[in-house]
Amino acid sequence: MRIALLVSLVALASSLASAADAAPAPAADPAAAVITVNGRAISAAEYEQALAAAVRSRYYHRAPPEGDMAGVRRDVAASLVELALVAAEARSRGMVPDATRVERDLERIEARFRNMPGWAEHRGPQVARWRADLEERHLAEDLEKRVRGEVSPTPEQARRFHDANPALFTEPEKVRLGLILLRVDPSAGKAARDRAREEAAGIRQRLDRGADFAELARIHSGDESAAQGGDMGYVHRGALPEPVQAAADKLEGDRASEPLTLLEGIAIVRVTDRKPAQLRPYEAVSERARELQRRQAADEAWKSFVASLRAKAKIEIDARQYPELAAAPDAAKGAASASR
Repeated sequence: MRIALLVSLVALASSLASAADAAPAPAADPAAAVITVNGRAISAAEYEQALAAAVRSRYYHRAPPEGDMAGVRRDVAASLVELALVAAEARSRGMVPDATRVERDLERIEARFRNMPGWAEHRGPQVARWRADLEERHLAEDLEKRVRGEVSPTPEQARRFHDANPALFTEPEKVRLGLILLRVDPSAGKAARDRAREEAAGIRQRLDRGADFAELARIHSGDESAAQGGDMGYVHRGALPEPVQAAADKLEGDRASEPLTLLEGIAIVRVTDRKPAQLRPYEAVSERARELQRRQAADEAWKSFVASLRAKAKIEIDARQYPELAAAPDAAKGAASASR
């Protein structure tokens, strides 16, 4: 759910630590309502705080790329609208915030600022804002859990999901791999790797002349598979280092690869068997199919629920201070919205 978190947390950290360089320019009138959701006013200050938090979270204290800010502003507006709508709906259903949970979170947050200069003068109003933020967020989160938890797909729905999404239930190709690894410490210099590569080339020549791969692996390999003659068993596609996977894709029969440079050293591999990708039957993956289908259905149920709240909401956006919001998508507006 695109819910604004403790939007005032980052703003306070910025003001106390003088780290405002990553935040957008403040609005001219912090008290003015930028968005009104069914009468619940979201002030310019609240919006700016959410915007600062989003910028820091998304760009890790770097300046946003040119042209990105308009989209970020609209996303933040949509998140604040959603938070207000869902929290209000939770209250209308008689839900109340868990006071113990709120106080625990408040204590954890406040502990981060107690020793910062200027905290004493900010504490009173700031803690009040945090408490309100926490209560609203927790209400929204609890209602989301309730809506999602009402979804319970039937076995028939799960089976249809399995049949419609074969890629999610297909076991990838597997190869049975043999390995000879000449270990080289990653910190070793070029000379050490060159010596290992030269040794590997000699082993490769012996294999071409008919030497037994398993016996050479037992003698030369530094991998734990050496005791099994280099046999690593079956390995799924995608689980191998890229150079090994690329070599395995080209190998035919029992032919060994050319020496490969890996982080662990220099390697020679061979493929002794292949098992093609295989779709697992529903009976073998029914639990996973039910869970994946439940997640998808829960996502759809939640999106539909939020959309229904927006459709009957009165959402007003004052775009005079933030022109980008005049073009806010439907995610930030309701059926009775108005831009002034």
